[in-house]
Amino acid sequence: ASDGSAIHATTAGAPASAHHSYAMYDGSIYKVFTGVIVRIVPNAAHFEMHFVPLNETRDALVRDDKGEQLVWVVQMESGAEAFQHGITRESFPQGTVFSMGVHPRRDGKPAGDRGDSGLFQCPKGKVPEPGKHCDSVEGAKTFGEGELPTEGPVGR
Repeated sequence: ASDGSAIHATTAGAPASAHHSYAMYDGSIYKVFTGVIVRIVPNAAHFEMHFVPLNETRDALVRDDKGEQLVWVVQMESGAEAFQHGITRESFPQGTVFSMGVHPRRDGKPAGDRGDSGLFQCPKGKVPEPGKHCDSVEGAKTFGEGELPTEGPVGR
């Protein structure tokens, strides 16, 4: 079947934990976010962070055209790897301000993959200066290795 239906037939019964392709993410660019955690999903296959980005002046949450908070979903390493780096539901409670780079989805949906980006948590009750991220805030915590990537094309 040249329409791809044979592929759907073979993957329809695959377990939810099956590893998927990263083709949906644009690995050639990074968007760097500072946001506020709304939910953590510690899946075995991929740890997920659900967050609402802060605006550039760091004094309000980003909203969509309907005025609703714009929630992004970022897939990360496996739950076991995240745990090894100290990334848990308990270490990132709702309301935590953090920064990381994200390879966005190609279809424009508010989702992405962390890739090799560093992950930085602002101290409780603090946000970065306008246009800056948690890595610039005194007392910020680093989780795992890595730095915040430069926003835009990878390797420029």
